[in-house]
Amino acid sequence: YNDVAEGEWYTDAIRWAASQGIAGGYGNRTFAPNDNLTREQLAVMLWRYAGSPAATQELHFADAGNAGGYALDALRWAVANGVLNGDGNGLLNPTGLTTRAQAAQVLRNLAE
Repeated sequence: YNDVAEGEWYTDAIRWAASQGIAGGYGNRTFAPNDNLTREQLAVMLWRYAGSPAATQELHFADAGNAGGYALDALRWAVANGVLNGDGNGLLNPTGLTTRAQAAQVLRNLAE
């Protein structure tokens, strides 16, 4: 990726996550390590790490309709397996944010 500098704390983690097919960049060869990552994007990354298992459980959250279609299987899996939970107010908050760099590091740490 053009925007992943050598020697940064996240460089190896991003390369690892990308090489495993867990995290991808944007179409212009950028990863945007400091961009925000939505909860649904994180769910997709974790789901891919788990091998993209089938999930049939429906999402019973008031805001489930806000989830992107690309993330539905991942969110179903994440909720069914307790990886991702609601916020206590009946919301999944699929557009809640974290950074992509932090998520890549967590995934790498988990794998090691």
